Amino acid sequence: MKTLAIFSTTRAEYGIFKPLLKELTKQKNINTLLFVGGTHLSDKYGKTIEEITNDNFSITDTFDYLLNDDTEFTITKSMGIESFELARIFRQYKFDAICILGDRYELLPIVTTAIIFRKAIIHIHGGEKTEGAIDEQIRHMITKAAHLHFAACKEYAKNIIKLGEEKNRVFNTGALAVDNMKRLKSIKKEKIFKKLKIDTKQPTIIVTFHPTTLRTKISTQQQITNLFAALHQFNYQVIITAPNIDNNREIIEKIIQRETKRNKNYHYIKSLGEKNFHALLKHCEFIIGNSSSGIIEAPYYKIPSINIGDRQKGRIRHKSIIDTNYDIIAIKKAIKKASSRKFRKQIENMTYKFGEGNTAKKMVEIIKKINFDEKFLTKKLT
Repeated sequence: MKTLAIFSTTRAEYGIFKPLLKELTKQKNINTLLFVGGTHLSDKYGKTIEEITNDNFSITDTFDYLLNDDTEFTITKSMGIESFELARIFRQYKFDAICILGDRYELLPIVTTAIIFRKAIIHIHGGEKTEGAIDEQIRHMITKAAHLHFAACKEYAKNIIKLGEEKNRVFNTGALAVDNMKRLKSIKKEKIFKKLKIDTKQPTIIVTFHPTTLRTKISTQQQITNLFAALHQFNYQVIITAPNIDNNREIIEKIIQRETKRNKNYHYIKSLGEKNFHALLKHCEFIIGNSSSGIIEAPYYKIPSINIGDRQKGRIRHKSIIDTNYDIIAIKKAIKKASSRKFRKQIENMTYKFGEGNTAKKMVEIIKKINFDEKFLTKKLT
């Protein structure tokens, strides 16, 4: 019997984790512990722990560490508090390995605690590039600490090996998000729009914009202001989701709140939830911003994505992605392209790159074969 500890700190990563959690609950020889912290526990960020309990997943324990600010100072203090909370969890519960997903800074205390407590580390979504965010450094730091790697495509698997990881520890499983999208039942436009209290007759788009955590010549305020200035030139119903909890998050959120008060066609929904997001995305003209959802999820549905700036620079691209800078005229040009029938026609038959929807099963089969012993914990630099 193996015991696997999964750690979730944000709504986005939990939504991706779901198919793996479901597959693990079917296993007789794998005991799964689920530890939930971060924004999941905060009313300010939608208290998404309720989404987890509504999905009938058993939460083993929680770890609360967030401070009510998004400066470098308070984020760093939060990570220190998180380490205290994690020390308790790692001492209190017995498990063989931890599983984490992505490249958020909250993962670093989990990784370092696992190293100290001699636990195997399973990392999902390594080998990717996001040159406009600190996530780039964090992701590769986690890769060098991890013992088992699940990559979203062959190019990312190769990148992990280039970092000196042993080939027998690296697997191209595809992205868990594809499992989610494949299994979700289609919801009619009228039903999802009514649920979200938005107009079914208006052409609709999704805006998801996060702070660019590496320094840029254009301020965060100017970036989000330019995006809205471009959107004002078009008559779209705009659904805006909350930015990540990163430095300068508050700047973005204040401008979002200002814009939604001024324009009745703009709606700020902090957390759509996985089902609502995918259901809505299928019926949208395009998604715009700088989120990975425009890079990974939107291409699956053949929905155009407008990617602004360098936050996602380096990721594998589909033909459906339109890259642009922060200039208002450039954003307007990208919107016109994404709105055109000609462009939609061009991407109808493109090949999707991140798997076929059986990622969770692949991961579980690999985990079942692993012996989390001293030999497995001893890594070699190749």
